Amino acid sequence: MIAPLPTEAEQEAAFIVYRDLKRKADETGLLVDARAAGQAWAAFLNQFLADDQRLPIERRARGNVALFPVHRTRAPNPGARG
Repeated sequence: MIAPLPTEAEQEAAFIVYRDLKRKADETGLLVDARAAGQAWAAFLNQFLADDQRLPIERRARGNVALFPVHRTRAPNPGARG
């Protein structure tokens, strides 16, 4: 079952929070302000997404960066001792 869309007032309130934080981030140029604006943007977008498609508001512990498998891109060094 799909949850009903938030009211227009709720949508506008979420957008105003994002807009204000985005303006602050643009003025200060600080990463912490940009992260706050990003979280507000995700909260705004989540109002329109199904429950299984929602974006995480908070950063996850390990983030979304995967380690590149360097061992698959380079030949083993035959002179290295192991």
